[in-house]
Amino acid sequence: MTYNHEISISNTKRSRGRISAIDFVRGLAIILMALDHASTYWNSGRFFGEFYLSLRPEFLPDLLQFLIRFVSHWCAPTFVCLAGASLALSEAKRIEKGISQREITQHFVIRGIILLLIEWILIGPLFEAEAFYFGVLAAIGVGFILFAFLRTFSPKVILGFSLILLLSPIFAEFIWNPIFNPGAHPVSFSIFKLGEISPYEGFQNWLNAMTYNPMWPYGLYPLDPWLGIMGIGIILGRWILRQQELPNSNIVISKKLTIVGGASLITFFILRTIQGFPTSYFPIWQETGVLIKNAFAFQNYFFMSKYPPSIVFLLWTLGGMCLALALGFYLQENKIFQKWTRPITVFGTSALYIYCTHLLLYAVVPKVSDRVRGFSVQITLIVWIIGLALLYPSCLEFRKLKKRFPNSVLKYI
Repeated sequence: MTYNHEISISNTKRSRGRISAIDFVRGLAIILMALDHASTYWNSGRFFGEFYLSLRPEFLPDLLQFLIRFVSHWCAPTFVCLAGASLALSEAKRIEKGISQREITQHFVIRGIILLLIEWILIGPLFEAEAFYFGVLAAIGVGFILFAFLRTFSPKVILGFSLILLLSPIFAEFIWNPIFNPGAHPVSFSIFKLGEISPYEGFQNWLNAMTYNPMWPYGLYPLDPWLGIMGIGIILGRWILRQQELPNSNIVISKKLTIVGGASLITFFILRTIQGFPTSYFPIWQETGVLIKNAFAFQNYFFMSKYPPSIVFLLWTLGGMCLALALGFYLQENKIFQKWTRPITVFGTSALYIYCTHLLLYAVVPKVSDRVRGFSVQITLIVWIIGLALLYPSCLEFRKLKKRFPNSVLKYI
């Protein structure tokens, strides 16, 4: 049974301009992502190893190197969640304009296909990954295609579907595996697990990379948790639309997001401190019940699995996103805040364009000079800042170009 959300959206008073709080948070994520990718190509001491299938490093790098990597963890969950929110907001805007459901579905499907093509034609080669690399753009692309159709279902259905994907390790540990696959590991469950039926090893590995068991170089962003995050983003977007009908809506939204973000971080600290599987893939407790060495050192306590994302990882990153959104909504009508955060907001309005161009910008010198990760961390930080300074006017020109050709393929970027 589908849910006629067109009636519930179109019969209410809406303001269909861009929400600067969302652009602000997306822009922050862009800036931190640029730091991580500048480090990818320039930093000789780059730290990268948050794979569930790997072992916890015995000796973690110095605090600065760890922080450069750590702060970027916030980016992918924020991008994916806000992609879902943007889908909901875009859907409402198009319904208000009288665009048919069929055209809306077609728009989201085309956008998803374009994201997949960008991932496989541009991003994968820049990361030196094999063909059909499954990264964050591919996960979002599949999300746009899937939710182009699922968006017509009721919010309860979307929420339930998303929570199963998001919490699949817990679902597998306590429900699926005990009944159907006794003794299996929590991350062995995936409703997208198709690779085992394939006689072709390469194709099987690629399909496995799309499930809760990522396998480099085929993919890093399995569908189960990331589609769940995007579905939660759709619920978030629709919730924001409803809240905007209330008096002092920005303050109301800010307070509620603060509560959600704070609760997420408190839950993170509780689970991170006392739990191992299935909420944390790199627990600070050994199987013998003894704390690991220096368990509460920053680098050990905050070393979490990103590939795939553990539940504590998502509580930390999405909780932080909620707090950043709360700040954005609280201050988005403040003139001083608008003035000083305009560059950040501009980056947030053209996230996909920046994502593609910044990789090219940071990769060209190291690749041409054959010195990938051949520079100091100090030079890396300088290059990061210079790159952002160069990207900003380019982003402004790109926005002008999109306005000049509103019906071109640029509307999908």
